[in-house]
Amino acid sequence: MQFKKLAPLMGGLLVMSVGLAACGQTKTKTKQTTSTATKVAKATKQTVTTADVKNAKKLLINQKKWRYNAKNKVYYQVGVKYGTKTSSSTYESMGIFIPAKYVTAKASGQKTYTITFNNKAKVKGYTAKTAPIVMPVNTPGYAAQTAPTSYDSNANKYTKAGFIYVAAGCRGLNQTDKSNGSSPWGVTDLKAAVRTLRLNSKRIAGDTNRVFTFGHSGGGAQSALMGATGDSKKYTTYLKTIGAPMATTSGKSTSDAVAGAMAWCPITSLDTANEAYEWNMGQYSNSGTRKQGTWTKALSNDMATSYAQYIISWG
Repeated sequence: MQFKKLAPLMGGLLVMSVGLAACGQTKTKTKQTTSTATKVAKATKQTVTTADVKNAKKLLINQKKWRYNAKNKVYYQVGVKYGTKTSSSTYESMGIFIPAKYVTAKASGQKTYTITFNNKAKVKGYTAKTAPIVMPVNTPGYAAQTAPTSYDSNANKYTKAGFIYVAAGCRGLNQTDKSNGSSPWGVTDLKAAVRTLRLNSKRIAGDTNRVFTFGHSGGGAQSALMGATGDSKKYTTYLKTIGAPMATTSGKSTSDAVAGAMAWCPITSLDTANEAYEWNMGQYSNSGTRKQGTWTKALSNDMATSYAQYIISWG
């Protein structure tokens, strides 16, 4: 288990993980356990139809459309669709960023490449088969997350650590069109992205059974939901509405269960959200409204203390 490597890169203080015991090991001699995704998919008994298989064929990644960022040594593709009936070109697609060491590339057009994978090359101990896949959920206040349209420099520190970085856009509250901007569409889009990664497991580098989401505030809440609602049937109707891949081209059900979810200050319990913020962040601040000698600093400390006592009371 190398989950500990993820935490420093994601810069967080509070970690919520789901199903980590089922994650694969990076050492080839270690016995592999059944993946979280496989267990959850089996437990939920998803039904696959002929229409699901036809739909999946439309969401296969074009292996001739990869681009290369020479400065950061990353192969990437943006505009990857995760649904055949999506409505937003701004939000409903994703970018996939792969360390160049995992890739064998051949020019296929003007600045585009056809890629295959070198499963022997390693980056920080990971290979193209074992590398974790990380997905940021940057949706403060449940805002929308714009899908990348070009190289995303946010990928750099993750790809240098050997991870596969996936920036999936999703709908949210700051859209001009509010009709589909609220729950459950943000999480639905993220789930569709995860299912599409699994559909294309042989077309991308990384272990699609080791997908980790991470976010702060509203993003933390949606990351927590990704961890807690793997393959929940409550999302099935919404996933089918956007044409998400519910099956592979061979007729096996896909899964949106993630291996782990990191959540910083997740806005899930609104009755204690303010206290949670002060506990997690406020007491470390020494400027602004929390600077020394202000009543607001005392208020911050009181709220932080109150939240700590609240958590302790659970025991």
